[in-house]
Amino acid sequence: MDGISMTKLLRSLNESDEEDPRSSSEKLYPDPEYLSTYQWRMRVTQTGCTMNRDGTGTPYTPSSKTSKHVGTYSSPRGDTERTGSRRNHKETAQGSLRGIKRGQRKPLEPSDEFKHLHTQAIGAFVDAEFETAEQLTLQAILVNPEMYAAHSLLAEIHLARKDQDKALTALFNGAHTRPRNTQVWTDLAELLLDRAHGEDDSPVSDALYCYSRVIQIEPYNVHARRQRAELNRRLGYNGRAAAEYESLLRTLPHDLAILRSLAEIYTDLENPQRAIEQYNASIIFYRSKEPERAQTFAWSDVNIYVELFADQQRYNEGIRALKTLSRWLLGRPDDPVWKAFDQDDREFDLDHYPRRVEVGGFYVDSYEDMSYGKGLPIELHIKLGIFRLRSSEQGISEAMKHFELLEPGDSSTGAPLYNYPDLFRDVAMAWRDTGYYDKALTYYLPLEQMPTFVNPSDYAGDTTTDTVNGAVSSNAQVRRDESNVPESRALAEITNPQATSAMLIPRSSKHLSKHRTSERKLKAQIHEERMRDLYGRTQELLVRARSGDVQALVPWMAATHELVDDFRSHRGFYPYDRSLKAYERSKSSAIETLNSQVNQAMQNIIGQLETPADDLGTDSTVLAGNFRGISLVSWLDLILEYAVLLTRSQNVEEAYEVVNVAKCANVFYCSVDSMFLIHTCWFTCALMANDEEASCSVARWFMKEFQFVTDGYRLFSAVNRLYDGKNTWFNSGPSQKYVRRQLRAMDYSLVGQNQARSTNQERASYTSKDGEGNPIHASDMDLALLILYGHILYLGKSFGVALNYFFRAFAFDPTNPIINLSLALAYVQHAMKRQSTNRHQLIAQGLTFLFDYYDLRRRSRNLSEREEAEFNVARTYHMLGLTHLAIPFYERCLANNSGPQAIPASIGNHFAAEAAFALRNIWAANKEMGKASDIGRRYFVL
Repeated sequence: MDGISMTKLLRSLNESDEEDPRSSSEKLYPDPEYLSTYQWRMRVTQTGCTMNRDGTGTPYTPSSKTSKHVGTYSSPRGDTERTGSRRNHKETAQGSLRGIKRGQRKPLEPSDEFKHLHTQAIGAFVDAEFETAEQLTLQAILVNPEMYAAHSLLAEIHLARKDQDKALTALFNGAHTRPRNTQVWTDLAELLLDRAHGEDDSPVSDALYCYSRVIQIEPYNVHARRQRAELNRRLGYNGRAAAEYESLLRTLPHDLAILRSLAEIYTDLENPQRAIEQYNASIIFYRSKEPERAQTFAWSDVNIYVELFADQQRYNEGIRALKTLSRWLLGRPDDPVWKAFDQDDREFDLDHYPRRVEVGGFYVDSYEDMSYGKGLPIELHIKLGIFRLRSSEQGISEAMKHFELLEPGDSSTGAPLYNYPDLFRDVAMAWRDTGYYDKALTYYLPLEQMPTFVNPSDYAGDTTTDTVNGAVSSNAQVRRDESNVPESRALAEITNPQATSAMLIPRSSKHLSKHRTSERKLKAQIHEERMRDLYGRTQELLVRARSGDVQALVPWMAATHELVDDFRSHRGFYPYDRSLKAYERSKSSAIETLNSQVNQAMQNIIGQLETPADDLGTDSTVLAGNFRGISLVSWLDLILEYAVLLTRSQNVEEAYEVVNVAKCANVFYCSVDSMFLIHTCWFTCALMANDEEASCSVARWFMKEFQFVTDGYRLFSAVNRLYDGKNTWFNSGPSQKYVRRQLRAMDYSLVGQNQARSTNQERASYTSKDGEGNPIHASDMDLALLILYGHILYLGKSFGVALNYFFRAFAFDPTNPIINLSLALAYVQHAMKRQSTNRHQLIAQGLTFLFDYYDLRRRSRNLSEREEAEFNVARTYHMLGLTHLAIPFYERCLANNSGPQAIPASIGNHFAAEAAFALRNIWAANKEMGKASDIGRRYFVL
């Protein structure tokens, strides 16, 4: 969960309706610190007690005039009701009625003490005094725990301190002050799931609780029920998940997504028959509907359905079901010829000849060719062959006919191997399980080219069987992989059990230790050699892909994925303190901290750096040394290119994870050049994915690393111009605060340290350093930074504040057209606000700067800039409602695009279409339909 997602949840909570906190749950929250600090106070408040933290005080005692139930309410009608009962109480001795009103109650007002503490906490938070802000916020929560604003502020404090777990805990507690808001609970559950990594299931359990709260409020919320079922499945509660999906199936009968989930769950529960029954009812339903409705039942559902028969080893029934459903989906549901034919699978041969035409009653022209074997997906061909192979010995010949579609001997470009490696593995395992090891090798050996799909344990098979043909070949194949030592031992036992036992079983613990050490070394050597071979193959495939061979991309992606996983699996590249430079560690410390593989790479780097650690500056280091026999520069190129191709294939999140692999590695973290390349690649991926949030984050990194450099600020502006959508991050809170800090740092360095301390309460932070490690100060005011911050304020409708920064830029460059235009629009927009006191004066000031801009642009030799000036003046008059003044400027803008000096559409800014559209609307609004039609015919008719 990142800070942005947390901010979205805070915003959704702030926009929700106020509700009574006393109806919130008393669930034990995960963080004991808050349970002891302010959650205790919430419970005391809900039970009506008045106790202090130390336990002193008087518990709540109902008076004689009230009900014994906590929190009675007297209605305006004079009657009362009590929660949990629909019967009115009888009149008491005092002649009045008592009870609790159902429904939403009026929100409580915060106390004066809470307001005072909360205001102080906000001030401390703004001043970056997070510890003080936290203490004040906790005190405010003790006073009024039902106020969400305090919980929200506490979450913001922890988020600013990058303690996301505590921030999430604060939000979890704060959500109970909005107990009837389903959106709050849903958003909180999604954030909890974002934090669910590794073996810790507590976030998943809390998310399950959140969805249960949603279902408590909205029992028919389908999304919440789906999520609760999925989380129960994730936590291993298969029975609860099955019951939840069964309930959903009653609400959404014959929903295929639910059926697929039920099939998976009942398979784990060893009750596939229940899933078959559910599928049978849905198949009857879909087959009774129109063909368009039946299209929702796809081939993947057929595959799942027949696999349920395989789980029960009912292969003959699975074959019949597969054939029946295939005929239906291929458009032959009532074909009488093949309903009674069950001798073999010639019905699904690719050609009519020679076998299909031998069946009596079959006519070639009865149905299209695609309604037979050519229309059946290859996955179901293989499934049918596996069922035949496992059903009986007589089915081997039929199975081989189906398996031949994979063409195991073909390794050329576009061969089935590269598109269906998983089918190769399934067929090989089927041959192996039935004892045909030589045939299994026929499909295992081609998978050498697709290492991602190979499980070395598949080669060994059943080590208790007798010696079989092909075992020696299998043994040689398995030994090529470093992870196959146990499997190699198993296959050796098949060929020569006695010799193997004598060779592999050590005689003492000392011999055992030596044997294991040598085995690990051999394993590491084989793995390193395999990684080098795999890298060489990726380079060959990459050359083919760059030359236009699209088929080479699939094996390249698979091989590169394995290499990247191998790189990220070594902890030596990701120490606790990743900023600790690898070359600053001595050889002895490197040997102690890194494992055997990474240690060699680190020693190579250390050996080439003779300079002591104290004399090293912050210049970019040369990526010397190698890992797995591959240079670190090559590793970086491979990782970044893989991230770009993942983005191109729409796997954006995975691409970001791959970039993060390089960004967090200490061997790259210490190199400025490498970090520049990594963030450039990240920036490229964000632009390709049209991800505004990621683009702004990377642009901020460039502004931080290259502080007081104009191109960094221009890059941030350009990113938001390239984003295809509504800009939200350009003027968001984090972006505005960051640019403001940059501006303060520039002011701090320009006015001098003594004067800056007297005028600025917060100290500026310098993020760029020179070769000697000293911070780099600004040498002059950067107009791009002033204009950038002014535009951020302008988009936030803070026009008055934006004018201050525009005027600062104007003082440095009064003849800049952009600055004059920005001043003009800020004045005009400020005049149109409801709170403006003298709007006519503001408009006059704005028009003054507007015509200064107009005069500067009109003197330009660039025709497109003169056209821009005409359009902007016309648009300003149009915005003010002065259409009679806007018309001449629109017409002059159109005149610039007619005649021999017209601007080509591909050069510069072309405003003719916008001007024509605006002018047409003006004439139409004034009922000048003739002129409006004339403009439409001249500019909008192709």
